[in-house]
Amino acid sequence: MAYPWVLVELLLGGVWVDITNDVYVRGRITITRGRKDRASRPSPSRCRFYLKNNAQVRARYSPVNPTGEYYGLLLPNTVCRVSVNPNGTQLYRFCGVIPDFVLERHSTDNDRWVSVDAFGLVYALQGGNPPAYDAMRRFMALQTPRAYWPLTDGEEAGHALEVATGAQPVRAVGESGSFYQGQPNWGSGKLAPWLEPVVGLPNGKVGMLTAPISMAADEGGWSFDHVRSGPGNADYWDYRDIGAGNNDDQRVTMLTGVDPAFNSFSVSIRIERETGGLADTLVADVTAPQLFNNDAPHHIRLSVATAGGGANTLVQLHIDGVPQLGATTVLNVAYRPLNSVTFGWDQSDAPSGSNFTTGHWAYWGANPPDALDCYKALLGHTGERAGRRVERLCDESGIPLRVIGDLDGTPLMGPQRADNLMSLLEAAIAVDGGTLTDATDELALEYRTNRSKYSQGVS
Repeated sequence: MAYPWVLVELLLGGVWVDITNDVYVRGRITITRGRKDRASRPSPSRCRFYLKNNAQVRARYSPVNPTGEYYGLLLPNTVCRVSVNPNGTQLYRFCGVIPDFVLERHSTDNDRWVSVDAFGLVYALQGGNPPAYDAMRRFMALQTPRAYWPLTDGEEAGHALEVATGAQPVRAVGESGSFYQGQPNWGSGKLAPWLEPVVGLPNGKVGMLTAPISMAADEGGWSFDHVRSGPGNADYWDYRDIGAGNNDDQRVTMLTGVDPAFNSFSVSIRIERETGGLADTLVADVTAPQLFNNDAPHHIRLSVATAGGGANTLVQLHIDGVPQLGATTVLNVAYRPLNSVTFGWDQSDAPSGSNFTTGHWAYWGANPPDALDCYKALLGHTGERAGRRVERLCDESGIPLRVIGDLDGTPLMGPQRADNLMSLLEAAIAVDGGTLTDATDELALEYRTNRSKYSQGVS
């Protein structure tokens, strides 16, 4: 059989460019992939070859050569692929990225070349030191909130950073308004074993946490999420709109509060004007014993939207993904965008065992993600299929994935713990017994389920 014709291409400026004629014949194109002897898992795919870079080609593969025809296109992690065509059928053997173009030359300077060492995506995932985020943080980052404060800043933090848009942080404020009073226990709050530590609210103290809203939702609605764990003693939330609080520009504040003694979660409204204001008026009182009878994490969402041509405001409350107000409550108050959020907590006379933590504050516009999906992420996607976890993790990171087999036929998994992406993928793969490799025809991962390997042919 004749040696198959080889095609080597680079993806330059979004176009596949044939560079086969510039590949040195004297140096073999070496491709390694699959599982090595006695290895427990497949190794990252790798491809090595050499490119001419002498005067004959005008040093076109020197990234810093301004006269080269590919100048400005030979960037780090340039994609390349290699294919062959035995019997006239094109078969792709490798697709990966070139981390760098290594320039080399002969000691006589009569020859110059580029050593290409390309790798698949698995290599990139196994290297480096990526952050170890929990399932809630990964989910929220994918949803692009208008503002998001994980409150996972650690024990040495003095405030909580906003990580979505770089807006103002959450700060602790004491009863007198000082930023030095009422400090919570940063980094000591435990929502669940699979979630990162958040903010603990210690017994015997009183304080407030404030979150300025620098990017008002003006499209007719907003939602604000937070997570809590533990019964607590007494706490409240104030959601203030952009009003100035005078007769010409009234300020409307939505309030929520809890009473653990009665398993109560209430929603109220306050209108501030120079004259004719409205004191705290109850909108709804929900019985929610699940918030106070265990230390499990719970997801709370308050949603406000315009109605009646702007003359009314719709209010809805979700607890653990379930709407609590039945038919959405309508207030005879015009909708206004949100300006700030204040969380007040009072553990001054809290009984023993009333530990309380808070974390994962998120501010959304008129179209937030489904509250139940947020709650599932909070629970670490417990009960998720192993194959579906591989699929979701890749989707969250923007990594293309091809699947061989039925993902819904893979085993169930427990909560997803805080770890880096590759460790999370390996945990799911180990549960299923499947195989994760690099695709050969595109820059993507390929997952083969364990069940799909039964009675497979020899390759």
